[in-house]
Amino acid sequence: MRRIVRRHWKSKFARFIQSYGVESLALQLDVRPSAIYHWIRAATTPRPVHAEIIQRLARERGYRLTMDQIYGHSRAVRADEIKLTTVVPPAAPVPPFRVPPGD
Repeated sequence: MRRIVRRHWKSKFARFIQSYGVESLALQLDVRPSAIYHWIRAATTPRPVHAEIIQRLARERGYRLTMDQIYGHSRAVRADEIKLTTVVPPAAPVPPFRVPPGD
């Protein structure tokens, strides 16, 4: 089952990939579609040669993608993940309920 995490698709880089199509982009870059999903999840980033090709393909479609937008996607997703996993300190422990003697 495919799970889409919408917050990963908000950057200009991710929106370009979504509009171009993961399968189509994978063919153009000669990579597996899973590599592109890794980029979206920020598990990895595109190699510089792939980033340059992505920029060219984006220009051909009327998008302007900078290297900072391409690599900034990964930084933003990772920062978002850190915020989501930050643990809030627990409240003070509640003493256990005890039945008073004789009740």
